[in-house]
Amino acid sequence: MEKWDTIYAWLNEQGSHLSEYEKSYWLAQLAEQHEKMLEKWSERLELLDEIKEKLVTSAPYSFNKENENCEGISYFNLGLYEKTLEFFSAEAKEKLLSPRKNLYTGYAALYTGDGDKAKESFLNVLHQTSDPLEKHFSYLGLGLQEGQRQNTEQAVLYLEKAEILLFNPDVVYNLGICYLLMEMPDEALPYFKKTISAGDVDPDVFFWLGKCYLETGNHTEAMEVWYHAAEKFNSKELLLTLALEFEEMELFSGALYCYRKLEKQGCDPAVVYHGLAWNYGLLDEREEAKKFFRMLFEQDKRNSNGWISYLWLLISWADRQEIDSALMEIKAHNITDPLLSELSEKAAEI
Repeated sequence: MEKWDTIYAWLNEQGSHLSEYEKSYWLAQLAEQHEKMLEKWSERLELLDEIKEKLVTSAPYSFNKENENCEGISYFNLGLYEKTLEFFSAEAKEKLLSPRKNLYTGYAALYTGDGDKAKESFLNVLHQTSDPLEKHFSYLGLGLQEGQRQNTEQAVLYLEKAEILLFNPDVVYNLGICYLLMEMPDEALPYFKKTISAGDVDPDVFFWLGKCYLETGNHTEAMEVWYHAAEKFNSKELLLTLALEFEEMELFSGALYCYRKLEKQGCDPAVVYHGLAWNYGLLDEREEAKKFFRMLFEQDKRNSNGWISYLWLLISWADRQEIDSALMEIKAHNITDPLLSELSEKAAEI
């Protein structure tokens, strides 16, 4: 930098005495040094961002504890949000609440569905405090409150302000969800990646990351993420969701993998057996499908959804013997369902 400044000053003073060749040479030298400085600046900026994230993630801002030993905050920590609001409302009549108490009031109001009170409290914190952490959680609260009201664009504005102050996986995750709701998967994608890179994340983050990849046309990456999630996590909600997604995409083996894991976890047998039977049927593995349908009907003889799936498959297979047997069972158990009745009529005509 000093060398560049020296050459610049010298050229500024002596330029009129130089030949055209000398001018071109020294201007080229300045331009080359300028490019090198830009590269170094860019590298240092990236390193600065990286170290900021590492420091903030591993050692985030700490609360000032002076207001923590408080009855109202104790109610909040116990999940007694109505009591929290009652306590701080009574205190607010006597004196101005501190930023910290306003922050707890805001979240208690948010959790009890009082969006107006929540917003008022969070805005009060922003007007009162200079504490970065209190500001961060106020912006987060405002973002969540706007999200509850489906004001997604306004929610993004608040959440982005929260993210500037402090790295918080919850903020980053919610930004990803907001951008997906706004049908902007390209913008959502890096937020879900960033949430995962922070570690110790909920399984559903992987589902939404896969959704982003799908909606941006990256089918291979989406499947890699979803298969990884199905293998890594034991979340019943995630596995059921992935099973349905795989089934819709005609990836029946993937759906079967999810249902097998659910079976090992003791998930509702009716759900598991139906899922296994249906997906084996779609793979045209008929004996396996029939086996699990039998297991399903042993659990619940009047499972109308199961009979609808089974009858649909039998019709597609033109399995006359099994169709007759199924129709007898349906009639014997007096199972009434409009779609099942329609399928039964169609089956009887085969």
